[in-house]
Amino acid sequence: MGVRKNARDLTSAEKAAFVAAVKRLKAQTTGRNYDWFVTTHINYFAAVGGVRYAHQSPSFLPWHRQYLTEFEKALQVLDPSVSLPYWDWTGDRTATGAPFTADFMGGTGAGGNGPVTTGPFAGATNWRITVSASSATSLRRALAAGGATLPTGTQVNRVLNVAAYDAAPWSSASATGMRNMMEGWNRQGANLHNAVHVWVGGHMAQQDSPNDPVFWLHHCNIDRLWSQWQTRWGFDAGHYLPPAGTAGVVDLNEEMQPWGGVTPAAVLDHRASYTYA
Repeated sequence: MGVRKNARDLTSAEKAAFVAAVKRLKAQTTGRNYDWFVTTHINYFAAVGGVRYAHQSPSFLPWHRQYLTEFEKALQVLDPSVSLPYWDWTGDRTATGAPFTADFMGGTGAGGNGPVTTGPFAGATNWRITVSASSATSLRRALAAGGATLPTGTQVNRVLNVAAYDAAPWSSASATGMRNMMEGWNRQGANLHNAVHVWVGGHMAQQDSPNDPVFWLHHCNIDRLWSQWQTRWGFDAGHYLPPAGTAGVVDLNEEMQPWGGVTPAAVLDHRASYTYA
């Protein structure tokens, strides 16, 4: 069983191993390489065949849980010691602190929303963008630009206190339910996931957001918060909605494409596979 650690607690060796594995996956030219994961996120960002899988639907959390697992497995083929770290943005809230240090994720972009200039992913030579929603060939960020703010611990607690997993119409329009508050479309509650993408800016503010390796740290934290919600309310099948018979979304026992038969029910309890430090 793996343990996913807070990025701020990684040793220098652990940070170097994670970066090296990510860059090795990027260098692969076939199979489930890094760009395969970017393309998959783009392809499933919106509805596919009339069904919403990755975003604006109940399967937002289980789809990304499986996505993280598939990515972590791909890294572990290259280095079995590597596990995904998480970025707890309620505690690490600056553009120069963890995880945006020169020895890990690097810093912000030049000129507001420009190329990252520090760290192992700076410049097209170190980290060339080849699958993108824009013409940029190097990683771009705009940390904390334009008045963007990160979610607070108070906002997180507000979300974790919501007992219902989701609610009709099971979309970005759902006025109640934990999932839409966690995802960030219900802004009368709390904007967690979406706000962080906006705060990082650059590629993270686009559909090809996995081009920025901090994507994995952010979504790992979202998965950690879902796990905390499950610890409070339950890991069982009764704590995923809707259970069945709902058009346009993934019900409890329906397949989440493209994960080959994996259903929300199959990923609800992750504790035998990994835990969070």
